[in-house]
Amino acid sequence: MARKYLGTSLSRFGDDERGNMAITFAFCITMVMGVMGAAVDFRMASTAEDRSQQIADAVALQGAVYVKNAGHVPTEDSTNGLPEGDHSAAELGYAYSNFVNRGAEGVNINVDYDDNAKEVVVTVSGETNTTFSRILGRETVPFETVSVASYLEIDEAFPASIALVLDNSGSMAWDDRLALPDNKSPADAQPRIDGLKTSVKTFTSELNGRLGDRAEGGYRTMRMGMLPYSSDTIHTRVVNMGWGFIGDGDVNVMRASGATNSSPPMATALSWMTGEDDFHEDEAEAKNKENPKDPLKFVILMSDGDNSVGGWEFYPSETAPVYWKQTSGGGWTGVWAHSYNATQHVGYTRGDLRRATDRTTLESCTAMKNTYDVEIFTIGYALEEGKYNANDPYNDEATATVNAWTKANATNLLTSCASSDKHFIWAKDADELEAAFDRIQNDIVEEIIRIKS
Repeated sequence: MARKYLGTSLSRFGDDERGNMAITFAFCITMVMGVMGAAVDFRMASTAEDRSQQIADAVALQGAVYVKNAGHVPTEDSTNGLPEGDHSAAELGYAYSNFVNRGAEGVNINVDYDDNAKEVVVTVSGETNTTFSRILGRETVPFETVSVASYLEIDEAFPASIALVLDNSGSMAWDDRLALPDNKSPADAQPRIDGLKTSVKTFTSELNGRLGDRAEGGYRTMRMGMLPYSSDTIHTRVVNMGWGFIGDGDVNVMRASGATNSSPPMATALSWMTGEDDFHEDEAEAKNKENPKDPLKFVILMSDGDNSVGGWEFYPSETAPVYWKQTSGGGWTGVWAHSYNATQHVGYTRGDLRRATDRTTLESCTAMKNTYDVEIFTIGYALEEGKYNANDPYNDEATATVNAWTKANATNLLTSCASSDKHFIWAKDADELEAAFDRIQNDIVEEIIRIKS
């Protein structure tokens, strides 16, 4: 009996051990999923924070301009000024993505006028809903941004010229988010071209609301143009440089089709910028404006891939990720640096293989930056490596792939074209694309009209 009891006890102990292991494994999986999910939740909070900074800057600027023009802090009875206190983002007409807790209703905008310091302080705060972090017991992530604008630093705005160079190639029909394992679209995915339209319309309308297109003296100060492109500039969709802002109708006509070639539109942007000083000077002189300011000039280049038009050109580089060898037929074959073997790969040279259209694009960028004082922002859109639903109307499971080669080529071009490292922005999806345009909008406004912080 004793032996039977002992055997039964050992058997139960073994069962207990297996149970303990299962519990430990489940706990570890939960923690890993929670940590990975926290990164996703942090990205959503960062997107909401970028949006909030743009709103904080806009409200602070409007408040400072009101006080300077009216000579007093706005009250509840003021027609245009925003009174001191708390306001919801929804109340002021701002929108937020659905991952923000209670949407725009749940975002608070606090306005504080400090008449001693002669400045307005705007604080925007709220919470994003978590997705995966709920596993760890955290249901929301708070965010908060602050902007300060001085009454004394608000001066008449610099005139400005802005050109948008926008990719309308076939890949812009793909989803903005990676496909699910069954090749279907994630629930929150949308065609990239739709995200671009939303971002551009928001960019232009909010820039108009913040700056307007005329100075106090009545003369025009803002000029904009738009160059959609695929294999070439799509002339039927071009909005030539002109006074005022691009309208929604001009943006809505964009469609995705064709290959990618940024060279022609960037050459056109260069030709536009060569004459912008004269346009602004003539406008100011026509209104008898003394000592007109030189316009600030900006170009925004957005692409979701590398140029696919033009012959290949080789550039030796000791830091390039690929070794290349030209074949007898004139083509090229490559091997990744981590796989390169000097014995096996005779005749291969380390370097970058770039399209001739990359070179000519960069020539336009360099001329604009060095000769015409143009500030160039670039955006790499939906370049995360992997499969995307291609939105093929005949096959809802058809996918297309962004590989390391496409990403590296696109990055090389966009970073080289940008005015600085901070002028190149990654936009992983449509939400981040809108945040990228918001950030560029803030940078432009802060240069045109100085914002203290």
